[in-house]
Amino acid sequence: MKKKLSLCIFIVFFMSLVGNSSAYAKNLYGFNSEGNIISMDSKRDGELPKRFRKSTDKIESNFKKFDLKGMSELNISGSAQFTGDNIKLIKEAIPGKKIAVVDLREEPHGFINNLAVSWKSDVDDSDGNLSVKKTMENEKNKLKSIKLNEPVTIKGKKIIPKEVESEKDLVEDLNMTYIRIPVMDHGIPDDEMVDYFINTVKNLPEGTWLHFHCRGGIGRTTTFMIMYDMMKNGKRVGMQDIVDRQVAIGGKNILNIKNKKSQKRAEFIKKFYKYASENKDNFQTSWSSWVKQNN
Repeated sequence: MKKKLSLCIFIVFFMSLVGNSSAYAKNLYGFNSEGNIISMDSKRDGELPKRFRKSTDKIESNFKKFDLKGMSELNISGSAQFTGDNIKLIKEAIPGKKIAVVDLREEPHGFINNLAVSWKSDVDDSDGNLSVKKTMENEKNKLKSIKLNEPVTIKGKKIIPKEVESEKDLVEDLNMTYIRIPVMDHGIPDDEMVDYFINTVKNLPEGTWLHFHCRGGIGRTTTFMIMYDMMKNGKRVGMQDIVDRQVAIGGKNILNIKNKKSQKRAEFIKKFYKYASENKDNFQTSWSSWVKQNN
């Protein structure tokens, strides 16, 4: 009798946890009328997005001294996801007229009434990163599911969509170049994406400023800002100095290992530095070929 009673209590307790988890998910992401999960990514209208930083930023004196060769000439910046309004502030804050926005998010996202929203990724770690084409197709379909003038609920608040726009369209409407490099949140780019990134930035017009962003502006954004710094300066600046100076302007310490995912990212960065510092042919040798030769 006692065992049956204990079992009943456990079942009730477990079901309450499931219910609470479901309620938490609804509160965190919100559900539109078709049941798709949507989250609000950024609401900082009137100011720059979270974690906005530039390679030309002054480094505070409390940071240790490290090699700054080539830092101010990098012409890069990074941030968390921007809204349809504060992307204009980013453009104003960046010197120069040629700007390319590097969108590192694999999860589908876009803008409803200039608010940044996104869906949970349709893939998991075992699937790897989606191709650029599949990522863009998936995102296009998600945005099409939002019907104009039909309310959607995000974090308990109803929004009446008057305008739905992709990031590509938003960025290009502002006369900037849009580049998509899909990388899973907390993950690293696969070999195909690394090759695509290298070839893309190599062929940009001289003097182009690159603005990197992911959802939070932390892991993926810092990883690619470090990668670009290594491409430009890996032959003359040490790996630790490159990482440290990106941390000093507001990035994440990619070499700080806390779990398996951060260890994997640290190992990737170390390997990429070796590739970039050994480059003798303006990156004519692809990353994927170099990896095969050095495994």
